[in-house]
Amino acid sequence: MTAMENEKRYFCRLTEDEKLFVLDGLERSGSVRMMANVLKGNFSDLATSASEDVRAKYARWQEVTKKWLAIEAEWGEGALLKLDDPVFVDLRSKGQLNPDIIRNAEAYAAAHSSLPEFSSPSVS
Repeated sequence: MTAMENEKRYFCRLTEDEKLFVLDGLERSGSVRMMANVLKGNFSDLATSASEDVRAKYARWQEVTKKWLAIEAEWGEGALLKLDDPVFVDLRSKGQLNPDIIRNAEAYAAAHSSLPEFSSPSVS
């Protein structure tokens, strides 16, 4: 079994609540590409959940992802990343965060920092 297959099996074992927790974290950190990947991949089963609330959250995250991908198309990959998120702070301190992504995130943040909705791009 390849590492990718093993990773896919891991995500399949997550409960709905765990998947919602992951998606919430991805949204809070501005990780639009990862969010898009898991929504169309291993988390797509949330669209057919028995819970109306879960289906509504999934649909909202689909819309958020669509809006965010449009923003990244204009501002560049990583534009919506919250560089103060602990994961990105760690990656950056280790030199593992692409400098282009850092520049895109900093440029977007600087251009939008005065907007009240900047703290949550999904609102815009």
